[in-house]
Amino acid sequence: MAGVLGKLHNLLVLDESDRTSNKDLVPMPVSRRKWGIYGFTSYWTLLCLCISTWSGGSALLLYDVGTDGELTLSGMNGRQTIGCIVLANFFISIAAIINSVYGSEYHIGYSVFQRIIFGMRGSSFGVLIRAILSVVWFASQAWLGGLCVNVIISSWSETYLNLPNTFPESVPMTRQELIGFVIFLVINTPVLMIRPEYFDHILALGSFCMFFVGLGITIWAVTINGGSNGPLLTAKVTASSSDLAWSWITNLNAWYSFIIAGISNQSDFSRFNKRPRSAYIGILIGVNVMGIVLPLMGIVTASALLEKYGESFWMPNDICMYWMQLNYTPKSRAAAFFAGLGLLISQLGVNCISNAISGGMDLASIFPRYINIRRGSILIMLLAWPTQPWLFYNATSTFLTVMSSFTVFITPLTAMFVCDYFVIRKGVIKLSDCYDDSPSSIYWFQYGINWKNILCFLCGAAPGLPGLINAANPNIPINTGIEHFFQGSFIFQFAVTFALYYIINTIFKPTVGETDQIDYYHTFTERELQEKNMIADDQEDIGVHSIDSSNYLADPTEVSLRNLKINSPEKSDSTDVVL
Repeated sequence: MAGVLGKLHNLLVLDESDRTSNKDLVPMPVSRRKWGIYGFTSYWTLLCLCISTWSGGSALLLYDVGTDGELTLSGMNGRQTIGCIVLANFFISIAAIINSVYGSEYHIGYSVFQRIIFGMRGSSFGVLIRAILSVVWFASQAWLGGLCVNVIISSWSETYLNLPNTFPESVPMTRQELIGFVIFLVINTPVLMIRPEYFDHILALGSFCMFFVGLGITIWAVTINGGSNGPLLTAKVTASSSDLAWSWITNLNAWYSFIIAGISNQSDFSRFNKRPRSAYIGILIGVNVMGIVLPLMGIVTASALLEKYGESFWMPNDICMYWMQLNYTPKSRAAAFFAGLGLLISQLGVNCISNAISGGMDLASIFPRYINIRRGSILIMLLAWPTQPWLFYNATSTFLTVMSSFTVFITPLTAMFVCDYFVIRKGVIKLSDCYDDSPSSIYWFQYGINWKNILCFLCGAAPGLPGLINAANPNIPINTGIEHFFQGSFIFQFAVTFALYYIINTIFKPTVGETDQIDYYHTFTERELQEKNMIADDQEDIGVHSIDSSNYLADPTEVSLRNLKINSPEKSDSTDVVL
């Protein structure tokens, strides 16, 4: 048995890995830094050109159609909603740029930066929060991808379009939906084999497809409605000034929540940049230019079809199915096929890059000896099954409301990152100590955990919890003040957590200002080395000390990375061994 377990261990363990690092966790070497402005623009364009943002823009409109056909708004009209999205996108682009800086400058991802915030062992706390978000959002987006698969297959076969459901009523999904979901996961699997640095072309293709699918659907909707874009854009607003103001804040918060995963993930991809400004320019273009296009299309389409059919269509895949249900002709089938294909490509791109790969990086940081990005992404995909995404859309569920409220947890983390990197540490990180799982690391704190910052996070998240509970169960009442705090949590929680973090880390000052003098990870270009006053590691010997028999792997010539202590001026207490 021991021999079998040993062989299994040797099979699963990753090359060049230890307790804190593997090839995907260390700072990206120059050879893997391939993303330029094109890549980051494609990344953010796809995040803003997907089914979620199409339906999200329309979902910000709160209206009711009476029995007499009269439209009543309980918030903003379409034009005001577009203005709100423009403003929200500006905030999102700033937040994304700020969150990308440490990845752009030091080429480390979200999970490694957690070690600086919560300690070498406490980092799992912050990592698990986002890993859970990645799993649930992957399952949700995969379910939508399965619906896109059904559009394509239905365009091939009218029998499949009208496939009878043989599942009992207690099962909250149809046979057709299950088939589409399984096929999407099968198609998704080989895409996960692609390394993140080569994903830019897939992102560009997905953006291109979704743009023209959205444009085609919008033109069709307006044309079939006699050239009218419907009543939603210019409907009279009856809300009071106070209610309208809170509608703006609520919708700003909601739109921010739709993109929160992309903001928190940003450093995972900014570390692949060729130069820092590539990420910043790409974010500005992708969010502020393309980020308004698809929501506008979604609102115009929903408005036109509401006037034409008296029914709301929030999802582009539903519109494609409606084409074939109205008239199963070669023309409608061809339109549905190409639209469904474009939607499918978009879903593959956004789900892999925004959910699977980011979640895979998180799992890699928890189990670095056995999990890299590729294996982690596969695990995220497998966890889509126990998540049961069919409950999100086919049952009486508050899923979308609750998931859009995840900003309650992500916003405090973001505030802590910003305060720590820019204010407390002033942009100075010691990379070698991010991979030193011992008390000699300046990010060790107490027993490997920074309890003060965990307490700070809990205090920052707590004020938003009553609002989250109310969103999940409206029968639980909360007072108006707490409700307004929750509605503007992306502002209020950020400010509260930022201030609290600053106070705590001013009173209990961490070790700051230390940095490496040598580029041990081959991550910096010559220009970056000059800016950081560092030298390449091939210009100076690397010192190693405190080596004993426990420091060696099965191969006696191979030394475990986690036990090699980088010799720096402030830590030179033994004789150097030159490798």
